[in-house]
Amino acid sequence: MRTVALVVSLGITAVSAAGAGQTGDPAKSTSMAVASAPPAALNAPPPSTSGPFAGAWSSCDGATSPDECSRYLLIQRGERICGTWSYLASGQTFEGRLVAHATSETKARRTQVCGRPGSETDTECADGWQNVDAPLRLCDGKLSDLAATNGACLGVYQAAPVLPAERAALEAQPWMAACLAAPL
Repeated sequence: MRTVALVVSLGITAVSAAGAGQTGDPAKSTSMAVASAPPAALNAPPPSTSGPFAGAWSSCDGATSPDECSRYLLIQRGERICGTWSYLASGQTFEGRLVAHATSETKARRTQVCGRPGSETDTECADGWQNVDAPLRLCDGKLSDLAATNGACLGVYQAAPVLPAERAALEAQPWMAACLAAPL
């Protein structure tokens, strides 16, 4: 009976993954990596998607409404951090995706970004990823995305509430599944 369940599970997973990879979007095409996982990995429960960097972080300095706050929504699985970023500048919203690697409980490096071209990236997500080397740090319960010249941690993003449905919608996106499944 277990063998039949395993075969059915593998078949459904392969069909689902193959359908997800047919979009032609380079940022989503890595979702096929999930389908190539060993059979034992397909039946194992997914690793925890929490860690010190996980969650919503917002900075509302100078904002007149919550819609104007800069924001990160991060999901962490082990050392891998994947998520979204957004900010408002000159009356325009800039948003995108990021990949980072935690090097300790308080330090991480952003290694790839994409999104609406602005100060964070010059690469649209439909065109792939831009390689970067930029910090993420936790200090005094806040998130910093800047490197101070004196090494100080400039935490300006505070932990913010995130709706379970918002987190679930992000985790369900094919690029997020591929990002969390990719090797470091």
